[in-house]
Amino acid sequence: MSTDDLVKKLGAVFSHFGKGKDQKIKPADVQKIISKLRMRRDELQKDVIAATGTQKAARLKQKLASAEQLLARAEWLLAEIQPDATNPPAVD
Repeated sequence: MSTDDLVKKLGAVFSHFGKGKDQKIKPADVQKIISKLRMRRDELQKDVIAATGTQKAARLKQKLASAEQLLARAEWLLAEIQPDATNPPAVD
């Protein structure tokens, strides 16, 4: 899956979250996106190392930064929609 596809998919999930439909978001779907973003980030890191000192390295670093931002957003979203099992809600 290309980075553009991952961006679109993550955007669709954030759209549901923004409309208050977070119960429709499946944590497994977000985890799948996170997994793919991590693979993409790792590939880009290897490519940056291989292209060190070339003009291509600057472009790859930008793509790497973008992938890391997307990954951070996806991880934040997962934390928001997935109940934290270690801290159950307080009972009054």
